[in-house]
Amino acid sequence: MAREPKPEYKKIAAEVRKRRKSRGWSQSRLAEHVNVSASLVSYWELAVHAPQLKEARRLDELFGTSGVFAQLWSKSNSESIYPAGSQNAIDFERTAVEIREFHTTLVPGLLQTPRYARAIFKAGRPWASASSLEQKVESRLRRQSVLEVEERPLLWIVLDEIVIRRVLGDVATMKEQLDHLLHLVTEGIICLQVVPLSLRLPPGLSGPFRVFVFSDRPMVVASEYVADDMIIDDDEQVRECATLFGAIQAGALSTSDSFQLVQQVRGELDD
Repeated sequence: MAREPKPEYKKIAAEVRKRRKSRGWSQSRLAEHVNVSASLVSYWELAVHAPQLKEARRLDELFGTSGVFAQLWSKSNSESIYPAGSQNAIDFERTAVEIREFHTTLVPGLLQTPRYARAIFKAGRPWASASSLEQKVESRLRRQSVLEVEERPLLWIVLDEIVIRRVLGDVATMKEQLDHLLHLVTEGIICLQVVPLSLRLPPGLSGPFRVFVFSDRPMVVASEYVADDMIIDDDEQVRECATLFGAIQAGALSTSDSFQLVQQVRGELDD
């Protein structure tokens, strides 16, 4: 999968490279000191990823740079239209080999149509200007380029049934969105399961989250809250989230039954 540098990360990338070389360290040696993988350090220096805040602070401590890396982290994140946690999650989408996502209220961003995304942004920020809303929609659509490359991640999507039944925006918007979901399944781009409303105590009551699986680093989790995404990289907590995702899948309809349910709901919108 192509990994393109991000302009807002180039300054912090150059600083990491400069400080590492000044110590005569390899990327592996620096990785050991920061407790990350050598490949992640490589991504930092290529400006594909940026350190998370705790890693930036560790770099400051390690190199005695009195907040230089923390300041660069703040600047690089302020240049994004997304808050820091959400930006990290979006970066993970570009390099993950597998994404397992569960959502209780919305079709996930990677799968949204422009009209559906616009309706969501407008509902969440009714005071926002039209140009601001369009900027957010365009940014969301750019994220979806990850689905167009040959080595796209394997996407396991589990949705609560209310996600496909609630009409967001208007009927035409929802019909288009359900058609898009069906297309993504038919084309083999996603594996979709639906948690039926008949399930009395679904295990996913704690809310939506994503598990990112990488080929060269440990799994991480992004958990949504009202203003941002919380990034979870503690090994035990990540393992618990992965187990929870498995339990949610176990209670969901099969992929074939889920496809039929989406078709049924889509047909009901024509009545």
